[in-house]
Order: sequence, then C-alpha cells, then structure tokens
Amino acid sequence: MPLETETSYGPSALSFTDRHKLLRGMSQQALHQFNAMMRTTKRRRGEWIFVIGDPPDSIYLLQEGRIKMTALAEDGHEVLHEIIGPGDILGETSTILGIPRTTSAQALEDSLLCKIRRKDFESLLSAHPEMSLQLLKSVGLRLKKAEAQLLNVICNDVSTRVREALIDLIAIEARRRPDQPVRIAITQQDLANLVGASRQKTWQALKQLESSSVLRLMYRGILVTAPHRLRNG
Repeated sequence: MPLETETSYGPSALSFTDRHKLLRGMSQQALHQFNAMMRTTKRRRGEWIFVIGDPPDSIYLLQEGRIKMTALAEDGHEVLHEIIGPGDILGETSTILGIPRTTSAQALEDSLLCKIRRKDFESLLSAHPEMSLQLLKSVGLRLKKAEAQLLNVICNDVSTRVREALIDLIAIEARRRPDQPVRIAITQQDLANLVGASRQKTWQALKQLESSSVLRLMYRGILVTAPHRLRNG
C-alpha cells in the first residue's frame, strides 16, 4: 500500500466539500464540523486507496479523479463492480458494518479524496440525521445500479452493454459539454470486466463503434468523438 499524502483541512474549505452528494443540504455547522474532522489524501494513477481485507477504519469522498471498485471471483479473476467519479462516496459499507474491506479501490487517474475516520463519521451521523438520510440514498442508488448492471448482463448482448457502459462513464465527466469529445481513461480489459464479457468480444464491439466514427481507441483509453451518436444509438 503506498504512503498517503494527507493535508488537514479547516472550516475555510467549505467549497471543497459542498459538491459531495453526502453533504447536500447540510447545515453550515455540519459542514464546518465535517471539515474539521476530514483530511485530504492523494493517489496517483494505479495506486490503491484500500484493498480486500483491509480494516474498515475510514470512509472516502472523491473530489477529483476516478476510482475503480473491484472484487475477486472464486477463480481469482478480477470483477469490476463500478467506476466512480467526483462527488461519490466509497468504503462506506464495510466501515458502517465494521467488517474488513470486501472490495478494493484503485485510482484510474490521479485522484484527490476526502478521508474521515470511522469514529468521526459515526459521531457526525449521530449529530446530523440528515447526513444519515443522504447516506441511505447513496447506498440505495448503488444497489439500484448494481441490479441494473446484473439485468443488463442477463438481457443484453455485448455491443449493447459496451455502449451503455460508455454512456455511464461519459456521465462521470460532469463538467463536459454534451457535444464535446471526451476521453475515458479505461483499458479494454477493465471495460470487459465492467460489462461481464471477454476482452475479445469487448474489442469487437468497440471496433464496430470505431468504424461508425463514434469513438477512437487509444492507449489505455477511449476517445468518444461523437457522444450524441453514442447516446442515440
């Protein structure tokens, strides 16, 4: 596990945290309290935030970058659960339940996160019930997304799954205008793991989109040149 680069944050940093889904609708007092408790931590591309089996000592809120959440199948191969972007929370389930990490979190690009210790997080939830509601919503949305992914694997072919996964990944780029090309920093193997398909079939689906001038394959990434055409099928 790489050494963490951490910085203490004080109450003047409210603009740093108010974009996070967990903190929406929070009072100024709650935001000040959160800022007093949290630390920032940085990860370079490829570095781990936590791995399976780690103690659940903290939760994280992603400020910048993208993180992939993975687990291991019974045969030992990596299963990619999801890719999360700025504003999302990670590590909350194991932290709340008090059990070792059941997933691993790895930076897909240089990332900046807020980190808060478990005991501090629990005190915040006790003092501010509105945060508990936001956390419940976050967990519910994640379960709903997992159900949709399972249904997608069962009901749709690889081409459809690849297209829908790319649409979801584009949505993470919140600052991008809808008509602008966007580069997705993901390998073809990670995309194959995300859609539950072989790398070969995933590559074939991508090549079809590339031949239709929807995207261009790049080293360790995919440039979607026509996002509107991707969404409209």
